[in-house]
Amino acid sequence: MCFTVKNVQFSGTMSVLSFLIVGLLGVQSASAQVVTVTIAKDTIDVDPWTATIDDLPGPDGEVSFSEAMIATNNTPGHQTVAFNVPQALWPFQWLYPGRLVLTSTIGYYWRANDSVTIDGTTQTAFTGDSYADGNEVVIDTLTFYLNADDSTFIGFDHSAVSATANNALIEGNTGNMRITVYGGSGSVVRGNEASTIVVDRSTDNRVVGNTTSRIRVLGYIGGGQPAANNIIGGPNPEDRNYVTGYGSYNSEGMPNGSAMQLFDTVDCIIENNWIGTTPDGLASGNPACTIGIKFEGENYGTIVRDNMISGILGIGTWPHHNGQFFGWAVYFQQIVDNVEFTNNAIGLDANGDPTLGSVTGIEIGTFNYYGISDLRLGGSEPGQGNVIAGHMFNGITIGRDVPNVRIAGNSIYGNGGLGIDLVPTGFGYGVTPNDPLDADSGANGLQNFPVLTSAATIGDTHIRIAGDLHTSASSRCTVEFFASPECDPSGHGEGQIYLGMTEVLTDGAGDAAFDVMLAASVPVGWFVSSTAALEPVGATSEFSACVDVTGGGGFGNVVPGTVNGMGGSRRLKK
Repeated sequence: MCFTVKNVQFSGTMSVLSFLIVGLLGVQSASAQVVTVTIAKDTIDVDPWTATIDDLPGPDGEVSFSEAMIATNNTPGHQTVAFNVPQALWPFQWLYPGRLVLTSTIGYYWRANDSVTIDGTTQTAFTGDSYADGNEVVIDTLTFYLNADDSTFIGFDHSAVSATANNALIEGNTGNMRITVYGGSGSVVRGNEASTIVVDRSTDNRVVGNTTSRIRVLGYIGGGQPAANNIIGGPNPEDRNYVTGYGSYNSEGMPNGSAMQLFDTVDCIIENNWIGTTPDGLASGNPACTIGIKFEGENYGTIVRDNMISGILGIGTWPHHNGQFFGWAVYFQQIVDNVEFTNNAIGLDANGDPTLGSVTGIEIGTFNYYGISDLRLGGSEPGQGNVIAGHMFNGITIGRDVPNVRIAGNSIYGNGGLGIDLVPTGFGYGVTPNDPLDADSGANGLQNFPVLTSAATIGDTHIRIAGDLHTSASSRCTVEFFASPECDPSGHGEGQIYLGMTEVLTDGAGDAAFDVMLAASVPVGWFVSSTAALEPVGATSEFSACVDVTGGGGFGNVVPGTVNGMGGSRRLKK
């Protein structure tokens, strides 16, 4: 049957009536596979090595949590542990008002070594909703361990649980939960309120529908234990995790922390989450959190799509950094390979406005760089482009030693610095001028940007753009075009609306001219800019200088370009 507790729906085989019967009898027969905890104090008066459900209750006539776990661990098959502790026996009401607090000086037996369901919702079914802000059972101080396959932990508040086996279900818990999945595979962490959710050296898990300050996916590739095939979020609204941000201040007032951390992962999917925001998506979360998504260690085959990622804006406090800002929405360091970012909103709020910007939108390998390859931000197909907007500094910054990052089809606008900033070998920020035959070095090889000469509307349906590209000799490049209502103060970019692309092949002198017609409606008085990506590696340039859009462009002898959608028209999933 299905029943609802605290607005979270669960499935179970026991009816509320059967739990009431269990509560009256204390313990049913072993064939019913249910044992009910009747006291908060953790006394043990049964044999911890041999006692089964049939041996309960012991001489004192009561069943403690440790006794319940001893009995279920010693009884073959899947059992359920229920709770019916009278409110008059609830300790620590000054600390956890309205909740049963389970206490133990050791907690040695607070672990499931045989398949079991630990169901805190049964206490609510017995005694009613005594705590309006969450569930009615708290495991104080200690961690409960799910060490057996196919075990379930539901309906607790302000507790800690760790699943160390396969196919665990941790669901519908409330308060400041600490949830860990360590080792094993196939577990589901769903519909919880938590401080931190950790997936550690575990594979094929799903983390969905939670509200938490931090999610960490951690592996150990050097030890042969990557965190592989884990899914954080999912395509449906109920799959979304709300990750509000974790952080703290050091002794000098510098904030530090991340909302989501990926360390040594393989084939991880991060989908449709709201990261670094309040749950309503209208404000940044924890002011001490400085990074939305942080890539550390080695990460391979990661897909990040359809997320709203707040530009975390950590604010320094007394004494040395008061009022200083720190933060990155997305931060790449160390090794990434085959990583894809598509259709994310980075700096937008839930209304689609660029109010949640950070210092930098995406920082790639500027600090602690070890190896970044095959990193793709956006794409030219419909629904692939990201929105990167509203940041204090650059939209995207790429470190001087990073060779080939593809940036395609995105909407990048409203940033205080450049839309794309490639850091040269000698370091430094700002527009990097083109050079003969593109021989200089730095981020993305300091790929030269196109030089636009004109952009003119053709009726209400097309725009004609002309210009040239000078880069390395005999090179194939993809040139993308963007429109914005204003030109960036630097005179270069940004690009709010993706218009389309064309391909060019440079001659022996490194030159290629283009004159393309794109199926896009751009108002007269707007501005067009462009980028160039060296193929097949995808190393993308900074934005070109802007040209203003004029009217009356003729068809003439032009090469049709390719248009695959308007990057600025992305809409957030509600």
